[in-house]
Order: sequence, then structure tokens, then C-alpha cells
Amino acid sequence: MVRLHYHRLSLEEKEQIRQLTSNGKSLRQIQRLMGLGITTIYYQVRKFKPKMHKDFNVGELTDFEIGELMGAFAGDGSFYHKKYDSIKNNDSRYRTRYHLSLVTDINYLNYLSDLLKKMNLNPIISHREEDNSIVLNINSKDFYKLIREYLTWEEDKTFTIRLLKPIQIYSEDFLRGFARGLMDTDGFLNEGNAGCACISEELINNLAGVYKLYNFDISRSRIIRDGNRRPIFYIRVLRKSLKNFGEKIGFSNSHKREKLNSVLNKVGSLGFEPRSQTPKA
Repeated sequence: MVRLHYHRLSLEEKEQIRQLTSNGKSLRQIQRLMGLGITTIYYQVRKFKPKMHKDFNVGELTDFEIGELMGAFAGDGSFYHKKYDSIKNNDSRYRTRYHLSLVTDINYLNYLSDLLKKMNLNPIISHREEDNSIVLNINSKDFYKLIREYLTWEEDKTFTIRLLKPIQIYSEDFLRGFARGLMDTDGFLNEGNAGCACISEELINNLAGVYKLYNFDISRSRIIRDGNRRPIFYIRVLRKSLKNFGEKIGFSNSHKREKLNSVLNKVGSLGFEPRSQTPKA
């Protein structure tokens, strides 16, 4: 006999649902055995068998991909920690954000999102049309802890962020990915060079160290700004090394990749389409 939907379940019926679920019965099987609506059964089952949370799994990413996420965070990332408040009964929250352009970075945002999903994370996208910005939000203490295994910074993140250890400690794949992620966010293309600008001198030193591994021709400069604003540190890969830069580092940000191809064509080199996987040394 089919149970009317508006009747309350008895304690015995709730216990029977729990026992049948524990014995491996599906929702449809329980429905046939008990004559209850499928929605009623699901409502009861989810109380004692909540949706399983997938474990954080960084092992699904290559060193190169981890490097990309770290470089992109160093360039355009931010972090927020809301501490647990016992009085207000608020949860502790670790939120990491990637801040990108709504105009040029949509494809790159989707690329980063796919990398995060490979670790069983659930990135959330928000955007602000008034300033043409788009943000990738990750609520995860595990991901924050992963970032802290590779990067360090003081209270002023933008001014102090850098690799936690000397670059000799990291794998070559990680360093290539790190350089790509930083260039995908803070990098820019001019007619004859690929540049990066940061107010963290140590971060520019990190990038210079990666470039030296491949003997890129580079130039460095510091721009002193008016008032109390901090100086900006620049590093550029010069025209002579642009093609080599594209082959060894390149871009995952399609907007900048296309711009690099355009620059290479203008200086007489062949354009290319970097592979999505880790480039060969």
C-alpha cells in the first residue's frame, strides 16, 4: 500500500529506512519495499548518510601545473581567513582568490578552474561588471596549506610574496610552471619583449632565477614612483630570446599567447601554438 505523502513517518519506519540503506539497498528498492515516495526516502537517507566529501588530492596535478597555480597566485592572488567565533558560532573559513580581467581572462579563468577541480576543489566564480573584474574563489584550508608549502609572504602580501625556498630546491617542471603562471597574470607583451612588473623585488628575483636556467637575454629595471608609493620592479625577456621563451615557458592565458605569436611574427619569427601539457626542456 502506497503511503500518502503528507503523513509523517513513524520512528519504526525511519529505522527501517536506515537499516535498508545500511544493507546497501538503493532508493528505488526501498521505495518498492516500503511503498513510500522517493523524495520522502531521500530526505530521510541524507540525514544519516550525507553526501560524501571528496578528499583533497594534489596528486592529480603535475609539478608543472602546481607551479602554474602558485605563479598565478603570486601574481594576482589574495587570501582571506575568517577565524572561528565561538560567540557568534561562525565557522572558520580559508578563502583563496584569483583576480582576473572579465574582458581578457575568461578562458584562462576556466583553465585555472579545471586545474583546481582536478584536486577535488569546488571553485566558485564571481564577477563585477562595474570594474570588469572576475574572481575565482576557493574555500579550502587544504589548498591554502598547499600554497604555503611553496610561497611565503608577510602582512603585505603584494610587497613581500616570493618562493619559500631557493629555486634550486624545486623541480624544473615546477619552475617553468611557476614562471608561466606569473607571466599569465602579471606579465605583458611589448613589440620586442615579454615583461613582468611587480612591487615584490624578491618575486622578480625568483623569475630572473628561472630565466637564467635557460640563458634568456633579459633586462631589469626599477621605477621610482611619486609620493609614498613603492617602486615597481621590471624584468623583460628581450627580442633575441622571445622564441625560446615561448618554447620553454609560454602562456596558458590564450589572450597573451596570441599576443606573443603576433609579436613573434612582427619580429620575423614563426608563430606557434604551445602545447597544453608540460613543455619539453
